[in-house]
Amino acid sequence: MNKLSAKHFIFFIIGVAFISLKTYPSIFINLGGRDTWICALVASLIFILYVYYIINICTVTNTYNINHIFKSSLPKLLGNVFLFVFALGLFLAALEAATVEANAIHSTFFIETPVWYVLIFFLLPSVFLLLKNIRTLLIFILISLSSLLCNEILFFVLTQKYKNIDYMLPVLSSGITKDFIITTLLILGSMCSFVIVLPFLKNVKETKSIKKHSITAAIIVSIIVVISILEVITFFGPLRGSNIFYPEFIMGQRIELAGFLEFGELFFLYQTVVGSFIKYILCSYGIMLIYEKYISYKKVFILLYTSIIFALGTIIGRSNLLLYDLLKYYQIINLLLFLVLPLIIFTLHYLKTNNKKSKRAKRK
Repeated sequence: MNKLSAKHFIFFIIGVAFISLKTYPSIFINLGGRDTWICALVASLIFILYVYYIINICTVTNTYNINHIFKSSLPKLLGNVFLFVFALGLFLAALEAATVEANAIHSTFFIETPVWYVLIFFLLPSVFLLLKNIRTLLIFILISLSSLLCNEILFFVLTQKYKNIDYMLPVLSSGITKDFIITTLLILGSMCSFVIVLPFLKNVKETKSIKKHSITAAIIVSIIVVISILEVITFFGPLRGSNIFYPEFIMGQRIELAGFLEFGELFFLYQTVVGSFIKYILCSYGIMLIYEKYISYKKVFILLYTSIIFALGTIIGRSNLLLYDLLKYYQIINLLLFLVLPLIIFTLHYLKTNNKKSKRAKRK
């Protein structure tokens, strides 16, 4: 019962790749300005090619076990070291998801509630899910992500009348600048969080259509990311949009129906809690899949892991300024651990596999 289908994998990719950009787009708009949506568009095209490249290598080499890919591409010791570095990237992604969620709730809805208190209600349910099998995890992902996507569509429709397309103009008034390139790379790094789900590939039972469904997921993520950044720019303008910690919370406050219904903040609350929780669960479960042979006492590991996340999340999440400063550097770490590292490892794996096939063909 621990098997997934290729269609299920779509939900896994979407679940980890867009939520960070949706929650704190101001970090990217602060650097890219009104042209950030173009940066997102360029990053999206590269992202789709990246997803195709990674999944295509898995398909061509018929290797879906990330442990094997890392260890076969490099000498054993070096392979284990880089696999640990990749797992560390998953840990940082889980920490980011938990900390941002707690800080967002503390900064918007419950200002008097301390971050550690919010973290408790975030982490306790995760312990229950992490102790379950992948089938239970899959059911949760399917239900929660489906409702989350409905939430995003409804939020987009309800805020449409408050947007001003003039805030996008003039387009590329300064041309392709250094900030434009940096913003594109940072957005790409954030989107490449899709590699968080690579440890789950070995559980996909039918891999014939995995490439097609992965590309579908990448396209959906790209559309969500570009539209999300466009929403903030056309709602606030680039200057105001770059100076708000959580822009979509303010956007939600503007929603009004029939002159008296005001409930827009709930969209942001649902998006942040559910989206961050999905990402946290997939990151944490991914680490356990990588090191499942070495985790003898699963409950002890999960409790220790959760305690570390709680301690670090409490320290980092108490200050918005500290958190946002760290998030800027975190995007660079993402770029290195989730783009550059897998790109090198998977390329080496492809070359080595091809080399072995060539040698076998010559012998025959």
